[in-house]
Amino acid sequence: MDIETNLMLLMQMSDSSFPIGGFAYSYGLEVAVKQGFISDNEALFEYLVTFGNQLLSFDFPYICAASDISPETVPILVKELSGYYRSMLLNPGIQKSGEVMGRNWLKLCESVYEGNVEMLIMCRYFGSQELPSDFLIVFGLSMQLLGFPLRQALNLYFYMALRDQASALIRLGAAGPSYAHKVLTSVLMYFECIIQQYIPVPYSMAYKSAYLLEVAQLSHERVYSKLFQN
Repeated sequence: MDIETNLMLLMQMSDSSFPIGGFAYSYGLEVAVKQGFISDNEALFEYLVTFGNQLLSFDFPYICAASDISPETVPILVKELSGYYRSMLLNPGIQKSGEVMGRNWLKLCESVYEGNVEMLIMCRYFGSQELPSDFLIVFGLSMQLLGFPLRQALNLYFYMALRDQASALIRLGAAGPSYAHKVLTSVLMYFECIIQQYIPVPYSMAYKSAYLLEVAQLSHERVYSKLFQN
């Protein structure tokens, strides 16, 4: 894959119109906004930095591990990865939303990149083997099969996760479009060097760094008027 094609595919996959469903889940943001945890600009920035740090400490090791899986070991290693990942989730809503996003991502990759034989085989493998479709795992696998370097895959995943948080802010009325993207830019710049210097670690060393965000997520069902339906 040449540099220009690589860049165009990255732009397509990072576009919010690429319908994987990430926009439909706010994680703990809706509760944080409605219960007053995010009361000013500084608190908003701190929330997004906290969210980003957990992506690095928890999500990235699984993406790195998935990107190393060879096609012949998919059934065994995907189940093993998924088992570790799910054992660390406190909120069933995260698992459910991740499965939906993973299935949607697989369908899109199978449809959009139908010329990639390995991708087609992998997508059908998930269907026939009834493998768990946790988004971060199928994401790491698919990025490898599409020929993207790991560093680009990590940057793309991080951007999409933070972009969805910015979109949720706008939909919740907690920030206007201009300010939401101004904060998003600040957070992305804050993490730029951190991601560039990130050294992959085994997924057995993945850890949660923001348990309070998950406590907020668990409170979502008790929010009287919900915009995001988990």
